[in-house]
Amino acid sequence: MTAFLISCAAPAGAQVAVSTPPVTVDQAYHPASSRDPLVASTMYGDQKGTGKLRSKKDAGEQGVSKDTFTIYGLTLTGIMADARSRQALLKDAAGNLYTLKAGRLVDSEKRTVPGVSGVIKGKQVTLMTDDKKVHQLSLRERE
Repeated sequence: MTAFLISCAAPAGAQVAVSTPPVTVDQAYHPASSRDPLVASTMYGDQKGTGKLRSKKDAGEQGVSKDTFTIYGLTLTGIMADARSRQALLKDAAGNLYTLKAGRLVDSEKRTVPGVSGVIKGKQVTLMTDDKKVHQLSLRERE
């Protein structure tokens, strides 16, 4: 059995030939956008990020106040869908982001906005408050 293993081994002087030259990093990686990955991201690949991230201390630990929050100041930014659910992305005038998921509106810190619920139908979102106020938003195509 030892003789069989020796006869199957490659010859000692075998040469490996490379058919193509090695590729450099610049040749292999061509990003679709040249956005700086260390700048705070904004929607749609915008370069106008704030340059700093807000901490929980800056935003306030209690989250969105029911007294100061209004559904009428929100704009619909996008709708995402996967096999299980749909989510709507909303933004207010101050640039704060919200997500409508499973009928509940949550802020960027994953805290539920009190007294607000919603429904996603097609390209429209309907937001409702506990005191029966309704606001309907439509997703508009970018021109």
